[in-house]
Amino acid sequence: MRWPAAWSGLLVVGLLLLVSCAGVFQHSRSAEPLRYAIETDARSLAVGSAERDITPAVGGYLAGFSLARTSTHVALPLKVRVLVLATPTRNVAIVGIDNLGVMREDVDWIKRGLVGFANGDVFVCSSHTHAGPDLIGMWGWYFMSSGRDREYLVTVREAVVAAVAAARAKAVPARLQLGQAMLPPIGLVKNANRPGVFDRRVTVLQAVSMADDSPLGTLLHLACHPEVLPRRNTAISSDFVGALCEGWRERGHGQAVFVNGALGAMISPEGLTRDDAGVTAFGQRACDVCEQALASSSTLPVASLEVRRTDVYLPMVSAGFRLGRLTTTLQRELFDGAARSSVGYLRLGAFEAIAVPGEMEPALAEQVRAELRRPDLVVFGLCDDEVGYLLREQDASDPEFAYERSMSPCRLAGEIVRAALTGR
Repeated sequence: MRWPAAWSGLLVVGLLLLVSCAGVFQHSRSAEPLRYAIETDARSLAVGSAERDITPAVGGYLAGFSLARTSTHVALPLKVRVLVLATPTRNVAIVGIDNLGVMREDVDWIKRGLVGFANGDVFVCSSHTHAGPDLIGMWGWYFMSSGRDREYLVTVREAVVAAVAAARAKAVPARLQLGQAMLPPIGLVKNANRPGVFDRRVTVLQAVSMADDSPLGTLLHLACHPEVLPRRNTAISSDFVGALCEGWRERGHGQAVFVNGALGAMISPEGLTRDDAGVTAFGQRACDVCEQALASSSTLPVASLEVRRTDVYLPMVSAGFRLGRLTTTLQRELFDGAARSSVGYLRLGAFEAIAVPGEMEPALAEQVRAELRRPDLVVFGLCDDEVGYLLREQDASDPEFAYERSMSPCRLAGEIVRAALTGR
């Protein structure tokens, strides 16, 4: 007996739905989330930095904006930039990658290639450029076709391993300089949903050689989507991040490592032409603010270095995420229906940063700062994962944030992350 072709198709769809909804090929969630914590003497701190090129071949899918957007040329190279903080007993690495985002499973795989570093002591932060390859899989030719290039992921891993090893090999005794300045209230960064609501803080943490005062590496931190280039763009580009980091070097400050902040809902460039000239202009103006922060910096005493990590589980209930996993374009492990991610904490003396796995909305970041009573807490966004937008519960129910809600695993993802960070 032959099955009608339509029946066969329905059977396949039914089996796929069963696999997706019944929990087949999922893991059981541990009763308690995994935690990691270290504190070590950092009075003999050594610092090194390095970078490696990860510019892909032209022709691959670009992540963000629209489906089926393929690159046609290179405007600004993509890079991995690394800052290593070495103590006599522990090594910590802050890794900045020019990419939209890298999933937790891939980040863990990348970290397994590092020698001399514990997983929890490495912070892998995506810049969130919308002009880099799709490492998540959701921007292929159409919604059932992945844009993810596994061979390119290998290239990224090799570059991270090489850059971290080079930075560690170059590490020398250092002192740290910590400074802060403010982005202008208008004209450079905007909130497309709620005008004027964005994190104006720009934080600069520079390591200087104890021997000759030369710069060893600088962490540059501000919060904004690197999307000066428009939706129709087909150029490979690190966007303003590359322009900022190269400008920092050209001004004599050495290697820069960029980490994004609370850029969610929807913190974007403002008042610039949406082209390569606009990219350069944003980079130069951001570099000016970073130099202001450096000029006002003071020596940061560092007696100890502390790292903490906690796994979080985010239910994958949003329609787009479920469809992505059903069609295998989103190759994400599930634990009883939830994606496993993590939050983190880094302290160097009085410098404190939290690591969040997606695009935290600035009002939620302010709530976390208030609950922890740490007004200058730095937010490492898109750290070790890209889970989409992280909103306050009240914003997740607001029609103004309908798009952001659709690009989040669940309505309460932001609140789950907040609770894991604050213990409330």
